[in-house]
Amino acid sequence: MVGLTLPMVRVSASSGRAWSLLCYGMRGRAPLASFGLAVGILLAGTGFGLRSATPATSATVAQPATLAAPSVAQAADAPVPLATTESAPAPAEVLPTPKDAPASTVFDDMKHVWQSLNNCGPAAVVMALSALGVDASQEVARLALRGTDVRRGMGPQPVDPWVKANFGLRSVWRNDGTNDLMKRLIANGFVPMVTQWMQDPSISRIAHWRTVRGYDDAQGVFYVNDPMLGNMVALSYDWFGRNWQSFAYRYMVIYRPENEPLLRAVIGRDWSEPVMRQALYERAKNEAKAQDTNFAWLAYGEAAYANGVFDEAVAAFERGFSAGSASGVFGVRNSYPQALRALGRRQEADVIAQKINGITPVPSTVAAAPDWYALFLALRRSTPFESLPTE
Repeated sequence: MVGLTLPMVRVSASSGRAWSLLCYGMRGRAPLASFGLAVGILLAGTGFGLRSATPATSATVAQPATLAAPSVAQAADAPVPLATTESAPAPAEVLPTPKDAPASTVFDDMKHVWQSLNNCGPAAVVMALSALGVDASQEVARLALRGTDVRRGMGPQPVDPWVKANFGLRSVWRNDGTNDLMKRLIANGFVPMVTQWMQDPSISRIAHWRTVRGYDDAQGVFYVNDPMLGNMVALSYDWFGRNWQSFAYRYMVIYRPENEPLLRAVIGRDWSEPVMRQALYERAKNEAKAQDTNFAWLAYGEAAYANGVFDEAVAAFERGFSAGSASGVFGVRNSYPQALRALGRRQEADVIAQKINGITPVPSTVAAAPDWYALFLALRRSTPFESLPTE
């Protein structure tokens, strides 16, 4: 980023704190590439599906004028008309119509894999790949997706480049999943993987990947291929949802590239990152107020942080910690102190980071700290579009 200059920006107090954290990340240990990405997002303006703070001007922009050749009958001293052309609006993309989810369905051609040590993620990926006709090695997947540190779990981020390079497939992950969405995905030929508690957290708090193989409305269950618990394990709809909450209802789908339009149609509005973050924030806020549990408040804090609403995130984290332990909830280690830093409360953030560092000693694979997109959303929400840096 040689020669990059940023103009003075008039921002509100909250957005100013977010902007200062962007700069703080540059001065600290945050990678230069991450900061460049954040600046790139800022320069992109409304290119991420967010409307500007001021109304846009005309939707069509005239192309540069060209001189029209005068006709023979035209007087020599007559004004030469200017011919202009307007760019035609791009046609709206038409996505396929997904199938309705039947009362029950199960993938027949999916193998079961028992995981090696702390290897639930790669094992789940291997099982999902088997439904696509790909026979992959769990050990090869482990080294590619987790590395050699046996303490580490698997985040969803490395899966897409790995399946693309090795099998010509793609992978996408989102938060804000629902039971109904899992059914629609399966009904349309997609195999979702989810991050949940392996068992009820009152028994043990182990974050766990499992592959969803099918469902049955009459029984009220999902069938999962679980790398620790077995093949075709039945999990009730209620249990499935409750033990998904602490992980932002995260899911991942590996798919063939030609099926992406159908996948987008099934996922719907949540395919858009800012829309998904806003939807999860509203959902988590409502669930925290309705359920008033330790896990619900912590989930609300993480969703508020991811959406750039840092003051609400801190308040939710404080309430969640006062109601119980955050043991096993990976994202809190990052989200809580980073929300404080975004508010300019750096000394408090350092204290909190020290206090909760021992909650989950395993290196986090859930989200980088800080979340540059959350900072962008905070700045974008509270800053007039014309005041954002443009060069």
